[in-house]
Amino acid sequence: MDICKGSAGALAVSLVAGTVQAVPIFESDEATLYMEGYFTVHQVNTGGDTAMQDGASRLRFGLDVPVYGDWDVGFNLEWGVAAISSTGDLIISGNQQVEVGERGESLYLRQGHLFANHDCWGEFAAGKQWSVYYDVAQITDWYNVGGGLASGAFTLGSDGGLTGTGRADSALTWRRSWDGYGGEIQLGLQYAAHVSTFDVDLEDFVAPDTLLVCPDDDCEFGLHHGISFTYDADVGDGLFVGAAYTRTKLDLSTGRGELFDISDPEDPILITDRFMLRESTNAFAASLGFAYGKGPFEKGFYGAVVGQNSHNNEVVPPGLTDEILIDAFDAKGSESFFSYTWGARDCYSIYGGHNRLKSDDPEFEEQLVDEDEFLLEIIYVGFSYQWNERVRIYWENAFDNSNDIALPAVGDFIAVGMRVDI
Repeated sequence: MDICKGSAGALAVSLVAGTVQAVPIFESDEATLYMEGYFTVHQVNTGGDTAMQDGASRLRFGLDVPVYGDWDVGFNLEWGVAAISSTGDLIISGNQQVEVGERGESLYLRQGHLFANHDCWGEFAAGKQWSVYYDVAQITDWYNVGGGLASGAFTLGSDGGLTGTGRADSALTWRRSWDGYGGEIQLGLQYAAHVSTFDVDLEDFVAPDTLLVCPDDDCEFGLHHGISFTYDADVGDGLFVGAAYTRTKLDLSTGRGELFDISDPEDPILITDRFMLRESTNAFAASLGFAYGKGPFEKGFYGAVVGQNSHNNEVVPPGLTDEILIDAFDAKGSESFFSYTWGARDCYSIYGGHNRLKSDDPEFEEQLVDEDEFLLEIIYVGFSYQWNERVRIYWENAFDNSNDIALPAVGDFIAVGMRVDI
């Protein structure tokens, strides 16, 4: 058996390329520099108000350099673009999420990584990139306006960078695919030694009227691992089966904690700067996905479903609980996306599906004031017209059945928009 028979795993950026085609900027025998991305904007009516909003527009530059021994080395840099308004639109799509601290920026980093590919040894990548978890979650993340809110990919109110489930931060990944068993099998592995410091300010954690502050260098989103396994079977128009798992350690360990007396909030008094804190927990997510068809918005039927189970992977809405240590909860979620495409140029598509995310954490639910659970539940229906290879016009409607705790995240909406690919 030839251990090198097969191919390198597809570049992570190609997972969500859709109909986007890279445009070469410079080509030579030594290197190719190219540009890719799209601009999309919608007119959205939600809650009785109508406004023009940015979609998940992005711009990517990549460099491919063929090197000795059939290796292909290069980099990818991708920015999200908020061209219509940088004041912070309502987040109705998980793919719109940005890194912590970058909300409201007109230009924000989505990806930045180096890669090295080889037909035998696979694809290696280092930096901010699509996670191996997204190898599965991406099959339902195809709505023009909404979606991506329940797969566990875009977590903690961000792009999933901290937990390594979406656009993973500081990650090392390896992907390798093999032909066999009537299709293609791909294995993905992911690792990060340190992702980010963890901002810990705990009121009343030690005693009433006290504030404990953990030094940035001591409390962190630390060691991270991830794995994915996918199988594309040559059955009919194509059958996809995939599973993924990620785990990140949240380490709160210090002997330099600062403990303050905040009886007078205007004049906190330092009690000690040597407080011992030894707390740690983990955030993890596991997903399973199935898809059938040539692809979303491609000729004929496409259907995909994803289910996930997670721990400390979803952020607690502010002010709804008395939780003071880790503002996150356990959850179960599911997403679906279905499309049917027809026409002489395969230009007409109807599509729909759902996002559903429910808390699965008794301790969290006991602390809720207005409801007995967190429930986000949205149904999507839409129509898309592919005007030509690079221009799409669409209409999308969302029916939100979320409860009062989750409702502020989305709400019903009707949107019409246009997307232009580079």
